[in-house]
Amino acid sequence: MTSAGAAHEGSAAIFLTARDTEADKVAGLSLGGDDYMTKPFGLEELAARVRTVLRRTMPAGPPGAVAAAGPVLRVADLELNQDTYEVRRAGHLIELSPTEYRLLRYLMLNPGRVLTRAQLLDHVWDYDFGGSSTVVATYVAYLRRKLARYGPDVIHTQRAVGYSLRLPRG
Repeated sequence: MTSAGAAHEGSAAIFLTARDTEADKVAGLSLGGDDYMTKPFGLEELAARVRTVLRRTMPAGPPGAVAAAGPVLRVADLELNQDTYEVRRAGHLIELSPTEYRLLRYLMLNPGRVLTRAQLLDHVWDYDFGGSSTVVATYVAYLRRKLARYGPDVIHTQRAVGYSLRLPRG
């Protein structure tokens, strides 16, 4: 590690590395790193650590404001609060099952990107899920129905490929 890898003033840095000795960790944090993760690591843990570092390093806004990098994901008039597990569409609270919530969250983390059924199964359902990919279509239908109560469809189907979350065509 060199000082070139150090964080600059006003920025945040998380070291992602295979170097796992205590000396390496101390060096990384001493060079200005805000966190240090060694391989292998899970994406959920990385996302949580990024949110934590950003909460710590981002300047606070006016009272009641939500930081851009905060826990609230937004696409069009859809909001998902990762801290409270609340989902709102056009200001209306929408009750979702845990699986519907995880599906919507993953779609919102990848707006505009077509996600295959296999990707959705890998990221939304448990790694040892033994069901078929038809469960994805079933849950997309459930989610569409609930979201459609308050606005146009934002989940788009790419035939024979998968699904994406994007602004309604108008």
